[in-house]
Amino acid sequence: MSAHPSSPAVTVLRLMAGTWVSHAILLAARLGIPDLLADGPKDGRELAGLTDAHAPSLYRVLRALASVGVFREAEDGRFHLTPLAEPLRDGVPGSLRAFAIMLGEEWHWRAWGDLPHAVRTGQSAFEHLYGVTNFEYWAQHPEAEAIFDDAMTSRGAAQNAAVVAAYDFAGVGTLVDVGGGHGSLLAAVLQAHPAMRGVLVERPEVVAGARAYLEQAGVQERCEVVAEDFFASVVSGGDAYVLKSVVHDWDDDRAVAILSTCRRAMPAGGRLLVVDWVVPPGDEPSFAKLLDLLMLVWTPGGKERTEAEHRALLALAGFELTRVIPTAAGVSIIEAVQT
Repeated sequence: MSAHPSSPAVTVLRLMAGTWVSHAILLAARLGIPDLLADGPKDGRELAGLTDAHAPSLYRVLRALASVGVFREAEDGRFHLTPLAEPLRDGVPGSLRAFAIMLGEEWHWRAWGDLPHAVRTGQSAFEHLYGVTNFEYWAQHPEAEAIFDDAMTSRGAAQNAAVVAAYDFAGVGTLVDVGGGHGSLLAAVLQAHPAMRGVLVERPEVVAGARAYLEQAGVQERCEVVAEDFFASVVSGGDAYVLKSVVHDWDDDRAVAILSTCRRAMPAGGRLLVVDWVVPPGDEPSFAKLLDLLMLVWTPGGKERTEAEHRALLALAGFELTRVIPTAAGVSIIEAVQT
């Protein structure tokens, strides 16, 4: 290219080619390349033999990833693990491998190709493409739902630890986790607070996996798992109710319906904790602004919200936003009480 490497044209070109890099990263994660390099460097032919891949083609993928800092190619042709590749390993703290595998699924990346429809109409690209919402699709395809659940559990580990570190749960005897998936956040809170009891509210098709996860986490004796539709009802009597990565999945009307269900179940003096991203103002860089595009593509009206939007949404459901507590993982804890 004749343009100077730092020119706007080159910068934009690199941004446009981001999907190429992404697909290469997701493939490397799926093949387990970072795990294969954990015990030492290997060349492309050896890695191809271990992954049943075509050696010249795999080498080209690894060479491209090494050029952006994911892996390092030595003079002898062997590839080394780098700090950027470390989170793509399986089972390491903060692992993103399950999340990467999900992003590499056809039902994920095909929906992005229909982004123009979402922008023209406001309808989720996923629903337009598959004829059902993303939640309905996962319910109909257990294998896809398992991939999604694993991705959310792995992606949420750092967020859960950050929530536990940032929020004072003193005075909460029973915590009700509404729409908490397999219960990774609830388990983290219960592990940190041995006197607390928990209730996990989830869809019927999720509760079996949740019970298994909570048992593995060693908190099943202090935790009840209840199958309920959070648009209709949730368990009453909790001292605090938490909604992590739930409200952002829905448009304002349905988000208010979920919040209102929680309010009806809460005793006087109860607390509501919404754990979600808060979109900063102006041009400030934020992962929330990119995640908001995923909500546009994937969900039936879901979106990331500013603090003012969170405040207005809570008010419609009969809550007053009391404070926003940032965490080290980027998400915030939005605390509210009944008005």
